Amino acid sequence: MRRLWLTTLLLCSLSSTLLHAEESTLSQHPQWLSLLHFDRHTPFSPPRSAVIDDAFFLAENGRYDPHAELDATLAALREPPSATGTHASCQFPARAMWLSSKTGEQWPSADCPEFSEWQSTHHGAGLGLMFATGYLGNPASFFGHIMLHSASGQSIGASSDPQHLLDTSLNFGADVPSNDGMITYMAKGLFGGYNATFSNASFYRNATLYSEREMRDLWHYQLRLTDQEASLLTAHLFEIVGQDYEYLFLSQNCASRIARTLELVIDEDLTPGISPWVAPEDLLRTLSTAEHHGQPLLADTRHIPSRRLTTQRQFTALNERQQRAANAVWQEEDDLRLQAPEFTKLPAAQRSDVLDTLLSHASFLRQTGDTEQLPEIERQLLQARLRLPQGDTQANHPKPPAIHEVAPPALVNVSGVHNSHSHHALRMKFRPLQYDLLDTNRARMPNSAVEIANVEINADEQGVSLQRFDLFNITNLHTNAITLPTLPQTAWQISAGIHRNRLSCRRCFDGVANLLGGKSWSLGSHLPYALAGAQLRTQRHYEGVAVPMIKAGIISSWSSRQRTHLQLTHRRNLGYDDRQRTEWQLQHRVALSTEWDIRLELQRDQSATEASLGFSRYF
Repeated sequence: MRRLWLTTLLLCSLSSTLLHAEESTLSQHPQWLSLLHFDRHTPFSPPRSAVIDDAFFLAENGRYDPHAELDATLAALREPPSATGTHASCQFPARAMWLSSKTGEQWPSADCPEFSEWQSTHHGAGLGLMFATGYLGNPASFFGHIMLHSASGQSIGASSDPQHLLDTSLNFGADVPSNDGMITYMAKGLFGGYNATFSNASFYRNATLYSEREMRDLWHYQLRLTDQEASLLTAHLFEIVGQDYEYLFLSQNCASRIARTLELVIDEDLTPGISPWVAPEDLLRTLSTAEHHGQPLLADTRHIPSRRLTTQRQFTALNERQQRAANAVWQEEDDLRLQAPEFTKLPAAQRSDVLDTLLSHASFLRQTGDTEQLPEIERQLLQARLRLPQGDTQANHPKPPAIHEVAPPALVNVSGVHNSHSHHALRMKFRPLQYDLLDTNRARMPNSAVEIANVEINADEQGVSLQRFDLFNITNLHTNAITLPTLPQTAWQISAGIHRNRLSCRRCFDGVANLLGGKSWSLGSHLPYALAGAQLRTQRHYEGVAVPMIKAGIISSWSSRQRTHLQLTHRRNLGYDDRQRTEWQLQHRVALSTEWDIRLELQRDQSATEASLGFSRYF
């Protein structure tokens, strides 16, 4: 009998030891850490969950101790249900599913009405991502925005221009008080101070905001997941909606947070673990090359054009007579002439195409400004359109490149430099986040540029010296691509950094900030512009604090791979003297691939002429 008791105790002790060992292993399992949103360990911070909402954890120190959270979760799952919807399997269904698959345990049956409704909404949905191209109205969206997307069965495999009316999307964004100004917003976004959440909304609502109001193209990235993976991910999305997260523009943003969420079912590091910044483009590029169960993870990409691009496509699809008719009907912003001879002489079907284009343009104007006559103009256009048959224009527009198919946003350039004053040097440029006016911008905002933390360093026989440092340099030329009347839009440029005072001086630096506004024009493949404003200086070299400035230039696109930018800058010093400075700069880019290009640059000021030629690598 004593031997039997000893054997029983030994077996119980062994079973307990094995159970604790198994639980210890499970608590460090990558999927368990993904369920808790533990970020990868770095030398600069201890491991912890990015979720800061206490309701997300069952253990008191669960945010910092995944083993304690595992023990608390198992204990809660083993408890019998006490009330409808309160059991741990209702609050954390993904944890319950995953732990059951790993331990073999079955939890007590519980009534979970909220999760059941969530499941019925997302049953059979295709999971993926929705990418909105860059938007210069919000610093957090300069390089685009990304959302999780749940496509209904009706829209899966739909046409190339689906409506996605039944789809839903989960948007990760900061909770920003309405009274926070731009400076406060940028400071808190960069250094901390905001919380962020996943919010669940219909895709139609988000598409209206991004595509119709902010004129941003959308790209749907459909992922190839198994039914079991889709079920686990869908259950986890239910767990995280409404939870509070840490938020930072560069690192704890929509791209990094969604990447960590997807890593629950994708066994791959989707973003760099130690990178100080994560851009949405980085995640999409990784997804485009990743393999999952021996197949490409990315199943399909679909383009949803913005209202701006839709109108532009419709107008360019018209023949010359129809375009002249469209301009005759709507010559000025508040004047509609439906009896114009150029329009009334067209066949009925061609008039239909013209009116469809004008109605699309009216929708564009409704989102970009406030015109008193616009509702009446839309009413007249609709009445005229209802009297006509279906149009006959059938244009097959080529699919534009997706963001993962163009040059990555980080650049390193190495150039040889000849300066007429200081002779030869080697120059290295590094831009961690950028696209400039020499880029074709085929997948980004047209005729715009964003350069963040641009550093240029020279090395010559006298040593290493700083050439320039741009904290930021943002340009939006706001060019109208069609000849229909539009609301006035200002081209603008804003920048701040440290620049050499003149080309002939190695260590003559001034802190400068530029704020310019003006106008640009589209002339075929050429884009001239003129900007005027002010430059603020640190006055280190006694040229005055406020400097009126004028910039004029032209950007020429010779082909899909070659662009030239010629720019003339004139400023007049105030304060210490009346000296004037006029400089010109010529840049030419030849794209060799999406990762490489050659750049030629010539520039001249009152002290020297400088030429450089080098290679750029994008990554």
